[in-house]
Amino acid sequence: MGAGFACNTAQAQQAQGQGFDFDSGFLQGQSRGMDVSRFAEGSPVMAGRYLADVYINGDWLGREEVEFKVPEGEEDARTCFTLERLDQLGVDTQKLDLPDVNLDTCLPLEAWVEGAFARFDTGVQRLDLSVPQASMRRSARGYVDPRLWEPGINAGFLNYNFNAFHNRSRGSVAADDGTLVDRWNTSDLALLNMDAGYNLGAWQLRHSASYSVRDGDADWQNIATYAKRPLPGWHSELLLGDSFTDGNLFDSVGFRGVNIATDDRMLPDSLRGYAPVIRGTAESEARVEVRQRGQLIYQTAVSAGPFVIDDLYPTGYGGDLDVTVIEADGRERNFSVPFAAVPRMLREGHQRYDITVGEVREASVQSDPMLAQWTYEHGLTNSLTGYTGMNVSDGYVSVQGGAAVATPVGAVSFDVTQAKTKFDDNPTRQGQSYRLGYSKLVDPTRTNISVAAYRYATQGFLGLREAVLARDLEQQGLDIDALRRRRSELQLTISQSLPEHYGSLYLTGSWRDYWDDEGDTQNFQVGYNNRWGIVNYGISALRTTDAFGDDDMQYSLNLSMPITTGAGSASLSSSLGLRDGDYDSSRIGLSGRAGDEGRFNYNVTASDGANRDPQGSVTGQYRSDIAQLRASQSVSRNSRQTNLGASGTVVAHGGGVTFSPQRGDTLVLVEADGAAGAEVASSAGVRVDGNGYAVVPFVSPYRQNVVSLDPNGMSTEVELKNTRQTVAPYAGAIAHVKFETVAGRALLIRVRTADGEPLQFGSQVYDETGQPVAIVTQGGRIYLRTEAESGRLRVEGEGDAPDCYLDYSVASGTPSDSGYTHLEAHCER
Repeated sequence: MGAGFACNTAQAQQAQGQGFDFDSGFLQGQSRGMDVSRFAEGSPVMAGRYLADVYINGDWLGREEVEFKVPEGEEDARTCFTLERLDQLGVDTQKLDLPDVNLDTCLPLEAWVEGAFARFDTGVQRLDLSVPQASMRRSARGYVDPRLWEPGINAGFLNYNFNAFHNRSRGSVAADDGTLVDRWNTSDLALLNMDAGYNLGAWQLRHSASYSVRDGDADWQNIATYAKRPLPGWHSELLLGDSFTDGNLFDSVGFRGVNIATDDRMLPDSLRGYAPVIRGTAESEARVEVRQRGQLIYQTAVSAGPFVIDDLYPTGYGGDLDVTVIEADGRERNFSVPFAAVPRMLREGHQRYDITVGEVREASVQSDPMLAQWTYEHGLTNSLTGYTGMNVSDGYVSVQGGAAVATPVGAVSFDVTQAKTKFDDNPTRQGQSYRLGYSKLVDPTRTNISVAAYRYATQGFLGLREAVLARDLEQQGLDIDALRRRRSELQLTISQSLPEHYGSLYLTGSWRDYWDDEGDTQNFQVGYNNRWGIVNYGISALRTTDAFGDDDMQYSLNLSMPITTGAGSASLSSSLGLRDGDYDSSRIGLSGRAGDEGRFNYNVTASDGANRDPQGSVTGQYRSDIAQLRASQSVSRNSRQTNLGASGTVVAHGGGVTFSPQRGDTLVLVEADGAAGAEVASSAGVRVDGNGYAVVPFVSPYRQNVVSLDPNGMSTEVELKNTRQTVAPYAGAIAHVKFETVAGRALLIRVRTADGEPLQFGSQVYDETGQPVAIVTQGGRIYLRTEAESGRLRVEGEGDAPDCYLDYSVASGTPSDSGYTHLEAHCER
């Protein structure tokens, strides 16, 4: 591997005019003094077609077949490019200063672009293209060409989570004579949650449901059933069937119908979420650095004149940006850009839409009223986002309009919703709902007001779901005012980072009241977290008030500390709780991992409470190659509970059925024939099964996902032709990545000529079909992997020397501890 890297580095240096020669005098035997000029520019590539991962300036462009040809006057094959292919690669062909050429003209990369070069690593089948940034078209960071997105294969999957509970509790019952006797009561519950799907081309069928059996009574609940498909050209997704609205501007409701909506996952990471556009002017070829809270988050080179930076990665809810422009002569200029965001803010020029048409799906009503809903959001300027939407149903209409704006004192959003509900026998209800949001990170004090929202509705206002329920009550002849309707609501979250070693504080709270109801509900919590040595601790106070006005005040202290680290890590934790100043509960626990690759997780806990018996529990979870298995047992004086569970994914495909212990929606099916036991290095704990397949469960849609195999653990009689591939699947796709393998024994043949001398280093070796299979290495050795027990090889003669032939037989070889079969052979001319 090291030699391959050196040769490729040599090729790069040669391409940049730094040529040099290898001295064959360092070689031994007959190899001394041989012609090694063909290695001076890296590992020589033979003419032909190669399947390779293509990268440009380090960014993956896709896996494709690349053709290598031998240019006139040269000895080694090189890949070539047309103008059309350069444009596909992202090269700004308008900037190429070349005379008129035929569109079919194929030239090496460096012939088209000054300072560019190509490097092909035959060991991992990777073609790296280096092009000066000035010659590339500008695109956002993290951009993946939509032509590389793929729908995956036709296959089905089932994500499942199963739990079975057996409970025993002791109670008192009256005997025939009137005395009380103890008796153990039992109950059983089995619960299966499922997400099933089948992909057919770009279409994806989905069904989510739960099935439960409680003491012999079964119940099936359909959660959602729909078909969907991505619409890459629109950066959207189409859905048909039973699902739920997204709840972005209006409250989420179930529907049966059609939905088409923007899918932000199709945007590059640097364009998702909100971040401000930075504009400035450079007086020379300058470098721009952007810092947030003292951390460098972006830097780039800009030309003299105005510049725009519009591909910053979103960073939570903000924090002002400090921009430094460093001119060519070293002068620096600084300015600040306010950065605060609320969830509805979009980047300038970006838009988001959501359209739903169908009927409301509400299990508690007798009818299914029609539904038409649309929402639209647009980034009007760098700091202003406007949004609007409408809901229409039977006897109901609501319209919303609002805006989100970034200001130096924080980000604010405000919207108004006007709603009107008609009834058959009751007066029409109409009213407004007002909603205010605020977010700000105060840099000097490091105070983060991440969410602050207030909502108020007038008495005549009904949301869509409230209107559907109220109209259904009227149809049943019931009082529509019996419906509990929200009046106002406040939510608040504040976190405060203290100076180093002093920890952090947080405050969360919510308050809600209702029309025609004197009671309100409140929930406020304040806490402090810090670390002392290896001990992490937290103190919190929680106050809740229910609708009846009953207050509850709780205090808690939580401690945790690691006692071992590494694969067998373990930690201790404990907690103490007080309620209204009196002892309430306490707990101490030991948790950790054990076994190969930390597959086994355990948790042992002892707890006590003021109003309950002391209890002990043991929980264990094991991650096998096909499923996550769980078991737990808890015991107290008057109760026993046993739980057994399993979860995972089953994928059915053309090659059979493959199991995974982890669950996911966007998957990659890895195929590596004969590579059983190989670990998917990019997904811890996933290995190729006995059928040659593995499922990678956590994959980012529309992103470059690297899938690599570690051969450690697979048979020594199988070799991977390549160990790394990249794939960019659709959301919900089951992508297929196939790793080519070579089966057979690994032979290390020590070859001598008729005179007893080793073969010349670097000579090409061919099999009986004329295919190149090896190169003679130092000491006259040939490495070959083959399934044949015996065979004949041809070694190409150097210069005018004739070829020679050698015969080998595996039966005469002796395998070593390293998995190689060592052979001796003579090469006859």
